[in-house]
Amino acid sequence: MENKFVFRRAHLNDIDSLSKLCEQTYREAFVEVFSINYPEKDPNSYLRSSASPEWFSEKILDQTRAVWVIEDKTNGELVAYAVAGPADQKDIPHDDLCSNVDGAIHCFFVRRDYQSHGFGKKLMNIILPWLEEHHPNKPIWLNVWSRNLKAQRFYTHYGFIKVGEAEFSMGEWKDHDFIMKRQPNHSV
Repeated sequence: MENKFVFRRAHLNDIDSLSKLCEQTYREAFVEVFSINYPEKDPNSYLRSSASPEWFSEKILDQTRAVWVIEDKTNGELVAYAVAGPADQKDIPHDDLCSNVDGAIHCFFVRRDYQSHGFGKKLMNIILPWLEEHHPNKPIWLNVWSRNLKAQRFYTHYGFIKVGEAEFSMGEWKDHDFIMKRQPNHSV
C-alpha cells in the first residue's frame, strides 16, 4: 500500500479533484449504498455549496484546518480525503462543545472501491495526532449518519462515543445524525 499510494496534505491544485471525490463518495455512500431517496435538487445544492472547489480552497488555505488526501500514484487519482479543524456549534450542535476551542473531524470519506484496505485507519492515525496537537487537552467531535453502522463502529474503535443526536439538513431533506465525542488524551 505504501508504495502505490501517497498520504499527504492537500494542495490548491487538488481542489477540482477533491470536489469530484466528495461528490462521488457522497453519492456512493448515501444514494447507492443506503438508498436514500433524496430529491435530486437537495444533494446537488448541498454539493455545490459544501463540496465545491471554492469550499475546498477555503479549507486548504485556512491555517486552523487541515485537509488530507490519499493519492494513487499509478494514475494520480484521489481515493480518500479528510478535513479536520476547530469544532463549531453550528456544524455539531451540542451544549458541551466549545466552538473554535475543541477539535472536529468535518469530513472523512474513502471511495467505496478502496474501503477495507486500511486507508481509513491510515487517515485516522494522521488526523488524531494533528487534532491533539492543535487542540491540546480538548475533546474531538464529529457527526455520523445514524444508519451508518460501519462508520460508527470505526469511530468507536478510536474512542468516540455517542453523546447526542442532531438533524443534518440536505436542502429540504433532514438526515438523522449522531454526535460523537472523543475525550482528550484517549489512546487506542
